[in-house]
Amino acid sequence: EASKEIEEDLKTQSGRAELKKLFNLCESLDGVDINDVYNFASSLTDTVAGIVQYNSNIQGFCRTVIDKTGGARAIDRYARAQASHHGGQCIDFSYKNMIKSVSQTSKHSSAVTSGMRQWTYQTCTEFGYYQTTSLKDSPFGHNLPVEFFTKQCTDIFGVSAQAVQKAIDQTNSYYGGFKPNVTNVVFPNGSLDPWHALSVLKDLNNSTKAVMIEGKAHCGDMYASSPSETESLKSAHKLIEQQIGEYLK
Repeated sequence: EASKEIEEDLKTQSGRAELKKLFNLCESLDGVDINDVYNFASSLTDTVAGIVQYNSNIQGFCRTVIDKTGGARAIDRYARAQASHHGGQCIDFSYKNMIKSVSQTSKHSSAVTSGMRQWTYQTCTEFGYYQTTSLKDSPFGHNLPVEFFTKQCTDIFGVSAQAVQKAIDQTNSYYGGFKPNVTNVVFPNGSLDPWHALSVLKDLNNSTKAVMIEGKAHCGDMYASSPSETESLKSAHKLIEQQIGEYLK
């Protein structure tokens, strides 16, 4: 509902002015540069993606969005939920500023120290992995086409959309896609981690196992074991330990 209201606001000057106020945008959104619109949409979806990917109080975010005491309209509540994760900082939706930032090559630049430049390069030259809103019933509206991401590859690294697709095809061919020809591998997946849709979810052979960890998100298995961990995580840790023991024999 909020996404629909946002897309309606984007159509008018008064609506865009409302978005600036609601979402604490650093500048006025004029709607002329479509890439600014795309980057604004990306900023909002990235907030939700981060919360879900790392299981960072998903329930709290959802409560804020659906609690009508926080606003009669869905867009008002969504803006409140977003604000709670931006620490009072304004949202810089400028596509040019984003490109300029990720184009910095100094080892001290924020894009390098955070790994964003390296990750972006890897998506452009290996596997894509772009999260778009091309589905008809996308909950995030329809302002994140794949072209938004391939354009970044071109603007930052000079890699064309055709080169991105070729790299993806080569990666899938080399590694085997959903059915890699490998041995001695464990594929742990979190049920809350959206990335698990791109992983191996079933055992491939006797030495290559897949395990789904219920209620866990990104990298849940990589933290140290603790007495309070769930039974599903305990089982995953046990399987990983057993498999590694077999590999080392």
